[in-house]
Amino acid sequence: MTTNWTPEDLQKQLDAGDSVFLKVWKNGCGACKLSVPAVERIEAADTHALVFGQISADDHPEILEIVETEVLPVFFVFVKKVQKGRFEGFKGLEKLKKMVDECFTA
Repeated sequence: MTTNWTPEDLQKQLDAGDSVFLKVWKNGCGACKLSVPAVERIEAADTHALVFGQISADDHPEILEIVETEVLPVFFVFVKKVQKGRFEGFKGLEKLKKMVDECFTA
């Protein structure tokens, strides 16, 4: 189950060297709500040993400046402390899954 994080929680996961899937979202964002089942399916089928987390821009508005976007939701994949994937907006399960998988191909 995707855990609600603070920016500090994200930093701890990255410092630990974990592979991380991060969603930044906001209450009242229709696309953010639509993405929930897709993220749950990606998490349930995860073969990359990802740690799943999400940060609410309502609770942590500074995250929008940190990730340099106002487009939500925005998804990230970090592998060994390096951002390997970024996907702004929600355009369906398959496109999101493709972004995740591409982060782990040579």
